[in-house]
Amino acid sequence: MQYRAASIANMQTNPATQIAPLDVQLLWLPEAMPGNLFAAVDVLNVAVGILRLRKPHLPPPLTWRVITPPGVEAPLNSGIMAGLQKPSPEPLPAARTLIVVPGLATRNAPHMGEIAQSHPEVLAMLHNHALDGGLIAACFTGMVFPARLGLLAGARCAPPWAYQSWMKLHFPDGDFDTDEPMSFHERVFTCVAPGLQTEFISALLGRLLDPDLMEGCLQVLQYQQRRQQITSELSGVWLTPTSDSPVYRATQWLQVNLEQPYNLQTLAEVAATSERTLLRHFRQAVGMTPLEYLHKLRVERAKVMMEVSLHNFHTIASACGYADAGSFRRLFQQATGMNPSVYRERFTLRARRPHWKVEQKSQRALA
Repeated sequence: MQYRAASIANMQTNPATQIAPLDVQLLWLPEAMPGNLFAAVDVLNVAVGILRLRKPHLPPPLTWRVITPPGVEAPLNSGIMAGLQKPSPEPLPAARTLIVVPGLATRNAPHMGEIAQSHPEVLAMLHNHALDGGLIAACFTGMVFPARLGLLAGARCAPPWAYQSWMKLHFPDGDFDTDEPMSFHERVFTCVAPGLQTEFISALLGRLLDPDLMEGCLQVLQYQQRRQQITSELSGVWLTPTSDSPVYRATQWLQVNLEQPYNLQTLAEVAATSERTLLRHFRQAVGMTPLEYLHKLRVERAKVMMEVSLHNFHTIASACGYADAGSFRRLFQQATGMNPSVYRERFTLRARRPHWKVEQKSQRALA
């Protein structure tokens, strides 16, 4: 059977955003791993929220729902999950549909095959979806469904290690000799482990909608040590561990005092060494001079402040140790490849002030 490939270039796009709307359908089965479903829901809700923050006057080009075969909306969308998805006032017609097949809770590889065989309605639904050029994502053992339909023929993807031999035996047209955790093969995408579902769904949104959206989702949902530290700095909380390394003492002092004017002599005194020795060891350990490291810290703080605060760039530049906002603007553009206003537009995680004020007034009026 010849399946029609999905061509993103030929999809109808929203003229205002130049992004073809995407409808994500999360397949639910009795044997499905619930964590897969809820991890996907978390990512999709965060993604819709980010899209609304960054384009508040436009309906987000992303919708999602939970379905059961043969594509019927599942009752999970009512009850405890009713408030998870807030539809747009003017939902965009979906130009593309992605069905996400969850991992299956199986005892072993033969049991995985039995589950797939016991769901002909799922195979039929995915078969028709693929014929229409639809997109399919399968996590963990859920990849047995597209494999049975021949959709993994020629695909280079990694099945779960405990199921690899069985997959190679039953689906010899697939290339399963890889250790890449995710694969993106034409219209079928796979992920090797259920613990990677957050990264997997985020990566799909990055490929199908906007790479910046993937980065935004991961910034919200994943632990990022440096961002956590910067947030602590901005909150006035910073605990510096002790160390006997001059370079360590210097880097910690710069992190805590990055808004202070740079002075190599002061930094060397803090590190308890000479200026020349500090410069030599700092380059060896960090790969840059202390001043270059300080500029990097300041740019990182500015990026976080633009993502999560409503301060203007002059205020942010001052908080990062620059009295001349113009100089910092040039430094920021050199480091990130974009000017501050473009960066904030692309990566903001906060609603713009006018919308925040409207929400506050509405809440007071209802009180």
